[in-house]
Amino acid sequence: MNESTTYLWNNFSGNIREFLLKRVKQREDAEDVLQEVFIKIHNNLNELKDERKLIPWIYKIVRNTLTDYYRKNNKLYTELKEDQFSEANIDDRDETFLHLSFCLNSFIDRLPQIYREPLVLSDIKGFKQRDIARELDMSYSGLKSRIQRGREKIRAMFIECCKITFDKEGKQVGQIPLKENCDICRGK
Repeated sequence: MNESTTYLWNNFSGNIREFLLKRVKQREDAEDVLQEVFIKIHNNLNELKDERKLIPWIYKIVRNTLTDYYRKNNKLYTELKEDQFSEANIDDRDETFLHLSFCLNSFIDRLPQIYREPLVLSDIKGFKQRDIARELDMSYSGLKSRIQRGREKIRAMFIECCKITFDKEGKQVGQIPLKENCDICRGK
């Protein structure tokens, strides 16, 4: 792998894996599709002319590789209907979700260490907050405050970057207009 492919693997493989695991029955098959996606990314990286279109370009590779997987394995999954394998089943909401999950990595990386470490241990790695507080040698209430502040900072980054709006009840309204040139999402 070259340096660019390694960077993309380190920053996007986890999100793509989670995306694939929701769409492929067997974990081993999802891992195979993930490997195939990164082979295509590596082999075609020189075709990407506009860095601002990196995430849609990756998503297109993921979507096409997943569609190929479904077509190739259709006979193995006879209990599923043909229309479940169509590209239409992988819609714009999936692309938005994948894009936002890529952004999340950049947002977490931008958090100050005092918020990042507790948040990652709790929300990403799934450790119990009481155990984290003991491990970090801090009070339980202090840890909870740091995690909450970290979440608020990430929420603010999503609002700033993606121009997310909320109604009076705090629910997201409308579409998420992703900014193609967002330095936060691109990790700048």
